Amino acid sequence: MSDQFVSVILDAVNKLNQSELPVWSKTDLFSTTYRGRQENVVKVVKSACQLAYHDDIHTVFELTFSKGCPGDVDADRYLNEEVKPLDLPDELKNFHVDCKYSFYAFGEADYMQDIVQIVDLAKNAGLNPQSMHYATSLSGSVNDLFQYFNDALSYAHDHIRHYVIEATISVNSPSLDE
Repeated sequence: MSDQFVSVILDAVNKLNQSELPVWSKTDLFSTTYRGRQENVVKVVKSACQLAYHDDIHTVFELTFSKGCPGDVDADRYLNEEVKPLDLPDELKNFHVDCKYSFYAFGEADYMQDIVQIVDLAKNAGLNPQSMHYATSLSGSVNDLFQYFNDALSYAHDHIRHYVIEATISVNSPSLDE
């Protein structure tokens, strides 16, 4: 939350775009979509968050991870890309984040067992999951959070045909001081 939000966003996007990304991307009026192999997408999204991070700016990131939508076919060739390191600046920091997320399993009769497994992965990651209305809150480092997202997506990929994770990540919130 800054009156310089345009430069914060564009600086991060420009730094990210200077690397040869192993994902397909498209930016529109509302967001940027990345498609590709799960590990590469998680890595790119994490890097975007890290590049936008400033010690003194309250930042909120809205994320959606999904698999299984039959209409989602743009750039399918990126789904088979090898896992690649990103050539990014050395300035990527590990910082504290607070997150709320919801996991949705579509077309699954007994989806609660999968949600329990997804939440248990957060416990094992040390992210202190707390139940809230229609969501779970997490707290920890950006590195641990995105490792958890990768682990949760791997679990979901192996057990569920169609799923969505909706997440809101907050950094440097002034509400924490209250």
